[in-house]
Amino acid sequence: MRALKGIYVALAQRILVIEDEVVLARNVKIFLERRFPDVRVAASGRCAIKLLDSFSPDVLVLDFHLPGQTGLQIYAEIMRHRESPINCIMVTGYPLEHIGPSARALGIRYLLGKPFKLGDLQCLIDRSSEERPAPGIERRRTAKALLPQSGVYN
Repeated sequence: MRALKGIYVALAQRILVIEDEVVLARNVKIFLERRFPDVRVAASGRCAIKLLDSFSPDVLVLDFHLPGQTGLQIYAEIMRHRESPINCIMVTGYPLEHIGPSARALGIRYLLGKPFKLGDLQCLIDRSSEERPAPGIERRRTAKALLPQSGVYN
């Protein structure tokens, strides 16, 4: 988020939430729509990939545990179909240290442990949208260490 003459402007404008838990997906969408003009939800990786034919998000909010595939598999599939990477925040109930190395290898910079505060998600979206994703090794180099006190992998 950047300040412009006392007004805060969100850098991310389009967000895709990929989450199969209906209540969580709805709550995240309602919360994010207060600040971001275009928030869409897909309940599965297949729905997300289909939606990406007509929608180009600035940031993905991606659940790790989805029907039929992990969030890591879905992110890898999405990146195979894109010319440029998309910043991604992966949310999960799994131990962050188990997912972190694989997420970093794909270029995912942020993991957020469930349950999480919606405000924490918003902060990560702001941070993510200020960064430019870079393909391959450059993206992996920018990943930082696990921050266990916050439940956020950065």
